[in-house]
Amino acid sequence: MNKTVLYTENKNVEAATITVIDHNNSPYSVQVKEHVYIGRNVSGSNCELQIDSPITSRNHGEIFIANGKFYYRDLDSTNGTYINNTLYGVETGKTVCELNEGDVIAFDIREDGECHPDSVLCVFSLAGFNYSEANEIALSDNIAELKIGRLIDDGLKFDNEMISARHASFFNTQNGWAIIDHKSTNGVYLNGKRISSPKYLEMYDVVRIVNTVFIYCGDRIVYAGEGISSNIPVKEAVKTPTPVVAKPVEQSVVRSSKISNSPDLVIDIVERSVVQRFKKFMLLQNINISIANGEMVLILGGSGAGKTTFINAIMGYEKAEGKIVYNDTDIYEEYERMKYEIGFVPQQDLLRMSDTVYDTLANAAEMKLPKSISEEKREEKILSVLNRFGLSREKDSLVSKLSGGQKKRLSIAVEFIADPSLFFLDEPDSGIDDVMGRGLMETLREIADLGKIIMVITHSPERAADLFDKVIVLAKSTKDNCGHLAFFGGVQEAFDFFGVSSFREIVKKINRPDENGEGLSDYFIEKYESLQGGAL
Repeated sequence: MNKTVLYTENKNVEAATITVIDHNNSPYSVQVKEHVYIGRNVSGSNCELQIDSPITSRNHGEIFIANGKFYYRDLDSTNGTYINNTLYGVETGKTVCELNEGDVIAFDIREDGECHPDSVLCVFSLAGFNYSEANEIALSDNIAELKIGRLIDDGLKFDNEMISARHASFFNTQNGWAIIDHKSTNGVYLNGKRISSPKYLEMYDVVRIVNTVFIYCGDRIVYAGEGISSNIPVKEAVKTPTPVVAKPVEQSVVRSSKISNSPDLVIDIVERSVVQRFKKFMLLQNINISIANGEMVLILGGSGAGKTTFINAIMGYEKAEGKIVYNDTDIYEEYERMKYEIGFVPQQDLLRMSDTVYDTLANAAEMKLPKSISEEKREEKILSVLNRFGLSREKDSLVSKLSGGQKKRLSIAVEFIADPSLFFLDEPDSGIDDVMGRGLMETLREIADLGKIIMVITHSPERAADLFDKVIVLAKSTKDNCGHLAFFGGVQEAFDFFGVSSFREIVKKINRPDENGEGLSDYFIEKYESLQGGAL
């Protein structure tokens, strides 16, 4: 059995590094032990860090250590200093700022917020990151995921017991690159803060995993650390520092605008109702929850509680009164655009039995992928999806000849070809045995680990209980004959809340007596509402 080794960070900080990045030369680092002065590269300058920029003053600023912490001070420069896009200097009256992992210092700022091709930036690192001893990995559309772990064969493999077997991944999404922690022991730190859910990466973000540091540079990731092997193309960075020379620009410069880092799906359903024969019937009411990217969620419920109605409302297929917001975008208001972010696999397979597996995916790719994509890229995507869902050997087989489990995988692959961010599945494992059902759920877990939200309705949740992050329990109240939220939280929390040890027992608690249940739906609806109201 592998021993868990905890990483203990050295709190006695005696040195840090400041790394200079521009878009025309290789980066280099300067160590900070007591003071580093920053200024324009002019004759007679004594600054340790000299930058050729028309905006930088002769003596622009300094980085120094005081009481075990690092600080930046603007030395009354003409144009001030921007730290994480906040101005320090004479103009604002703020001259000193404490520096933290991943802080970005910029001198060339432009009002439109765009990053000029010749801009020069500095990245501060408490972890002692040194670009002159670094490697870099070029990022492209051909790379979907960069895995990091101790026991992997297709990524960055660490010979370090403090790194978990499958520790983390950088992964490519439609909205840009992101980082995810695969529930590692020692965690993943983004700009000094441990992450608990996938996060989009912004230009010059600093990711630390134990004692290895990665810096995201848009088209590449640069990293430095020991005991790392790789079977992916790795370009070795220049080993000698290259002088930083910024060409004169007519306007000042700022780093590029950031990608929104609001990865939650926020569900706020006031009610979902229908009108029949001039009478209003309530189907769902008062459901307010938030789900993070990278989470796989089980939707559990008693008979008639509205599970399918619930996912249809979230997807915008059947709008409810309320709001469904993903990454700060209202799905209802922006449905025509957001529908391409949504994948839905219904209970019944909607496949043409006379087509081959390959043709089925090729047709889906033609309909769902952008028209501008090349034939070569489309072919790569099809083959990649076939491989992910274990259908490569069956690509020339007729759909009618597939097993039940293979048809389910193909149905999911048809939706996955468009790389949706939100994936909803209604009984994806129905009609298949435990082994195939478990394998299918493990594939969905892998998809969630790419930073996507997976929501699943299944009548056989026990075989995949360990794969779910959260559980939504819907129950039909006897008071208004309407579906309500009876629980939302982690798997073990759900068992504790209902006083049971299995999902089957949860359903039994909330089902009516005439459905082999205990008829406690109202009790648990009210119990959950009272806890949400502050009893916790």
